[in-house]
Amino acid sequence: MIKETVCIKEKKLGLTVTNGKIGAVLRSNTQKTGLRLYDDNCLGIAGAIGAYNEDELINNAKHMLKFKLPYEAAPTSDVKRSLDLSGKMDISDEEFVELSKKVLDALNTRYPQFMFSNKINLMETEESLINDAGVELVQCDRYFELVLLIKYRESKSMMDSIGFVQSRVIDYDQILKNLSWSCDAYEQKADFSETFEKIPVVMIEHQAFLMKFLTDLRGDVFANGASLFSGKTGEKLFDDKFSLEINRNTEKTLTRFFDGEGIVLPDDRFALIENGVLKAPYSSKRMAKQYNLPVTGSATMQYDSVPDATPYGAAVASSEKTLKELLGGRKAIYALYASGGDFTPQGEYASPIQAAYMFDGENFLGRLPQLSMSSHVNDMFGKDFVGASSDVDYPGSPCNYLVVDMNVRKIDGWM
Repeated sequence: MIKETVCIKEKKLGLTVTNGKIGAVLRSNTQKTGLRLYDDNCLGIAGAIGAYNEDELINNAKHMLKFKLPYEAAPTSDVKRSLDLSGKMDISDEEFVELSKKVLDALNTRYPQFMFSNKINLMETEESLINDAGVELVQCDRYFELVLLIKYRESKSMMDSIGFVQSRVIDYDQILKNLSWSCDAYEQKADFSETFEKIPVVMIEHQAFLMKFLTDLRGDVFANGASLFSGKTGEKLFDDKFSLEINRNTEKTLTRFFDGEGIVLPDDRFALIENGVLKAPYSSKRMAKQYNLPVTGSATMQYDSVPDATPYGAAVASSEKTLKELLGGRKAIYALYASGGDFTPQGEYASPIQAAYMFDGENFLGRLPQLSMSSHVNDMFGKDFVGASSDVDYPGSPCNYLVVDMNVRKIDGWM
């Protein structure tokens, strides 16, 4: 029998922002512990929140073993690595609150025609996976995340724009610059015809564009023939410039370097699609063994449940070109906020763009009306794929720019 302990600790300093002011300062400190027992190709799990009695957890996990939950994959063994990134962000809680107030005061002074609300958080985490087969994996981290909803005071909309920053680097001037982009251009309306055929669309939040891969490259979906990409391993499906990978490089991302089964990837990455060629779906060890798939280090790290496959860390590999170089002088639509889009089972994609700006590669040229964009996954990452930038929207941010030529049309009215 092998015992494995998963521990997830999180400290959060949360600032609630209302009408440009900090309305509340909330602090939380949580610990979640999971104990797993592996025995005879079965798994028993017990979990606890906060303080716990280890003997009691072990007894609970032994009790769960009696239900013979199958887990054919062997637990990870003989790997040790510890990483402490918390020192990269040297700021006290009090200093963080004062800096946040300074940012909000500057925004209120510079943009009295706008209201700013939502949240600013300072996060500190420690995640570990340790077992008696020789595994000791620990990562400590500290970063902040700012998500401000921006509303034009004369607007009837709930929100008109959004500001988002996430990083281990605190830079007051750069934070203010990021939040000023859309505010500076908001009152300048850009010219827009009814329809654009294949105009570059710039996205900083990739998940909506990648959703078809996140659903259809899941190992069991792929292996059971329910994926658009089933049976196409080794085929060239997309543009040479397009590579999709599980990226756990902590220097460039805010991800954990190990997954929920203790897998540490070589060079902290695994290519799912490389230079347009489909290499593999993502999977957990358990799923990989069941369907004879590669192990991609993609297991969930839940403290009280069986590790399952997750696209955690999935990202488009960056090119060597900046956003300006990718656009090559072409004007683009910067989709600052696009929510509600989806793919059909056949791969067609459509989404509204609630907040959009005309963009020249460096600056917002003016606000656009509400738009709709559409394409097909094969075109988006094939002939219409422009690239993923080498630069990011903020120092230390995990978010680079993704540029895809899309069909875009106007939806009635302005936000």
